[in-house]
Order: sequence, then structure tokens, then C-alpha cells
Amino acid sequence: MIIERKAGDFVRSAAVWLLALAFLCSVLAAGPVQAARPVLDWLDFNERVRSFYTITADPSDTARITARSKGEVPSVERRVLLLIPFASQTAYSISVNAILSTFQERKVPAVFDIWFYDTDLAIASEAVDWAEANAVDLIMPVGSDATEYLHRTYSGGRIPVVTSASKDPVLRGQMPGYHSGSGTNIAYTSNTVPVRLFISYLRELLPKLHTIAVLYDLSNRSAVETQVEPLHAIASEMELTVLDVAVRDGLSARADLTDGMSAVTEALAGFEPEFGTTAWIITGSTSVYREIELINRLGGRMPVIATLPDVVRGGDASAVVSIGVNQSTAVQLAAHYAADVLTGVQAVGTLPVGVVTPPDIAISFRAAGRIGLRIPFRFMEAATFIYDYDGRQVRAFGQRVSPAD
Repeated sequence: MIIERKAGDFVRSAAVWLLALAFLCSVLAAGPVQAARPVLDWLDFNERVRSFYTITADPSDTARITARSKGEVPSVERRVLLLIPFASQTAYSISVNAILSTFQERKVPAVFDIWFYDTDLAIASEAVDWAEANAVDLIMPVGSDATEYLHRTYSGGRIPVVTSASKDPVLRGQMPGYHSGSGTNIAYTSNTVPVRLFISYLRELLPKLHTIAVLYDLSNRSAVETQVEPLHAIASEMELTVLDVAVRDGLSARADLTDGMSAVTEALAGFEPEFGTTAWIITGSTSVYREIELINRLGGRMPVIATLPDVVRGGDASAVVSIGVNQSTAVQLAAHYAADVLTGVQAVGTLPVGVVTPPDIAISFRAAGRIGLRIPFRFMEAATFIYDYDGRQVRAFGQRVSPAD
């Protein structure tokens, strides 16, 4: 086929190409497109915190807000920077409220500069630079990602750091052991129960236990490093068989749990295991524990044990027992560490890894009754949270809760 073109067609084509070239040159001259500044407008401050602190946004910077102790400005007022890696309203609101409340209880007046870097490490670096330029007395990373960032980039820095809401620093390779300080400007805390302690509690609940199936998300590296791999590492020593039920991500969680749990159930059926010799273990992977109803349905009479107290709840969508650390409890410990450093009670580099002991135990008698599991008396005595046979909460944070509450 022969295509005829008129002279005007070539003129128009040339004009289009010239316009496109001019646009490209203007873009290159302007430099790279700047990412939108993170917006920190999602933290939920509770009434108690609001009664003791004035919360103000910075009109010049959407990535940070300030919380200042109310009342007269004291003669000594500390400045603390909280570094938040990504938006998780429930988890980080709990953490920030716990830190501010603990400082108020300790009567340590402070200004908190709360920075949200939304996984943008350039903004995280900017926050640290800002802290050094603005006489910040202490930095608290909130969450494992922020802790890992400061561990890599600010160990040995000028400002003391106390980590919070973070997974086990020993298992993550940030500390060599639990019982001594880092010798640097960073004090580490953990929201994870050490694996040997977890197994000892598990064996008290299920004395004949010999097989556990661990449910986790492959993409949750902190859960894999601090919960899954340590269980495999000590399995032989503890005479345990550890089976994996891994999900690829949140989108495939239901399908992967269905396939994986069904395969485990089928494999165990050939051995006809005695009740109490096997258990499902739910790790701290959000994509897994949010499917607790599905897990209970697929789990049969095998007890479902969680590593987070929040997975034990009222009603039927609950694990039987949790052996773990409540987020508020772990962060309160970190806040006490921070207050001690600021008031000169402790030197930051000498503090051992902050671990909550004993762990928080949560019990659902409704779930236990459904599968016929007997709860040891010591568990009932030590439990931080208890739900009765009707699924009603009767103990919270170690205190009795009446039906009227």
C-alpha cells in the first residue's frame, strides 16, 4: 500500500515533536518530581492524654505535630522526638498515648515532637538532623522499622535513643544479649516474649505437647526473625516438631491458610494425635491473626494459641489463650527507660534489653470450653485479660471488670 503525505502533514508532525521536546527539557531542568509530604493527621489521642497535653499541628510542616505538657513551663523541660515509620492508627496511637501517659505519671514535663516519615528515609534523616539542631534531649523510634533505621544510621550518635514497640533486638541482630547495655547511645526494648519462655508457658498449658503448627506471613520479616526462626532453632532441643503454615501476603492469606492448615490436619490425622499434643500458634502477623474466625473453623479441636493478647477477645472470634506482651505494657516499659535516662537515673548505654516479664496472659474460657481445654489454675491467677464462658470480659490489665463496666 502506498501512503501519500502532503507537505502540511510533515509541518504539523515537526511542530508536535518540537513541543514534546520543549516539555521534556523543561521537566529535566526542573529536576526530579518531589514526593508529597507525609500528613500526620491520623493519630488518635485519648482523653487522658488530651487533658494533660496541648496537641498542636505545625502549619509549615504536615509531617509533624507537637504535644506539650499543660500548665506553667517548668524550670527543666525535656524535649523528646518520636519517630513513626508508617500509618497504623491503632498500633501507633496506643504507643504514643502510652508514652505520653507514662511521662505524666512520672511527673517528667516534656515537649514531644512527633515525626511521621511514611517509609521515606530522607524524611527520617531530616527528622534526626532537626533533632540535633533543635536541642532534642532524646529520640524514641516507635516500631521495629524506625528502630532498625536508627540502629543502622545513628548508633553512636550524640542524642540518646530508647526504642519502643519493637521486636526482639537480640533475635534481630541489634544486640548480642539481653543482660547488658549496648555501650552506645541506644537502649533497646522488646515487645516479644523470648522463645524459651514462650515454650515453657506453652508446656505448662499443654504438658503433652510435641507438635506445633506456626501460622505466619512470609512478608513480615520481623515476625519470621523473632518468632518463626527461633522456634525452628530450638525445636530439636525442646523435643518439638514445628510445622509451617505460611501465607504469601494479605491478599492470599485466606487461600494460603485454608490450603496450609488443611494439609497439616490431613498429615496429623494419620497419627491420630491425642488431644493436647498438638497446637496452632498464631504469630504477630496482621494478615494472619485477622483471619481468626477462619483459623478456628479450620483448626478443629487443636488449641489456637496467639502471641498477641489482642487475638483473645469476647465472642467466638478468639484464640483460646495468648502468651505475649500487650502493646501498652511494652511501650510503658520503654517510656520508663526514657524517663530514667532523661532524669539521670540511668545512663542510656548501660540499660539491659527491656523485656516485659512475666508475659501478659489472656484467656477465653468460651473458646476453651468449645474444645474442652482445661486452663491451669496458675494461668488463671496470672492472667492479665480474661473472658468468661459467655465471652464477656471479666479481667482487664489485671483488674476485675464487672458486667456493668
